[in-house]
Amino acid sequence: MKLVDYVVTEAGFGADLGAEKFIDIKCRKSGLRPSAAVIVGTVRALKYHGGADLKTVNQENMAALERGIVNLERHVENVSKHYGIPCVVSINRFTYDTPREHDFIKARMAKLGVPAVIATHWGDGSRGAAELARIVVELCETKNSFRFVYGENDSLWEKISAVAQRIYRASEVTADAKVRNQIRRQDAVLLFDRPATARRPRKPRDQRARGAPGGRRRVHRHDLRRRPDHAGAPQGALGGQDRHGRRKGGRAVLSRIDLPRVMARMRTKDAAEWNNC
Repeated sequence: MKLVDYVVTEAGFGADLGAEKFIDIKCRKSGLRPSAAVIVGTVRALKYHGGADLKTVNQENMAALERGIVNLERHVENVSKHYGIPCVVSINRFTYDTPREHDFIKARMAKLGVPAVIATHWGDGSRGAAELARIVVELCETKNSFRFVYGENDSLWEKISAVAQRIYRASEVTADAKVRNQIRRQDAVLLFDRPATARRPRKPRDQRARGAPGGRRRVHRHDLRRRPDHAGAPQGALGGQDRHGRRKGGRAVLSRIDLPRVMARMRTKDAAEWNNC
């Protein structure tokens, strides 16, 4: 990385899932500080988020696009406001796209102060991404206000709440007394300095839930019903699983943190080795 001027990495799927882990865990532990972000989308996906049927996403549908663009706006807001990283939107052009659809996306992104580029590198090679590359370089040369979603010394409950409310737009995070006591025990054994993360299932239960939580639709309530879970979280991090990630009666569930497993890891690794994981 020291031998080149710019390094590009894929942070993961979605600015509310992969990017949150990349920033709050990987960047926090490695010392990496991204200079800019590229948010990739397609017109077809936005129309699908707006309620269009998969069989019709190749047809111009401005009404569906207007409803679905809230999904893209949410990712832009997460990156620019909550992470403090300057970003550009790259729309991978399909042959079915229309100029009206592209112009609409550019206009909506302009209202957020974010440039949008129609990329055609799939067909034109590097020339199709030349404009995008120029904008990325310009953003890298500008000053940013990079920040994490939560502080390293925040309690585990504060970290979970920050991710759920600031990134996933939960109206509140609740848990029964048993779960709250388990979280307090984890803080008591000095796990408070570990990053926390949330993960989604492979397939949401409610396939009809699209767009973005909150806003025009009912705000989610995240309910911690089970134990916090370490399984599946990056080493050195505490994970919580969002079982169905989307609305079901207005509720989503963050569940399972396996306290015995985390404590066993603490007994078998000294602090220095743990921090280097």
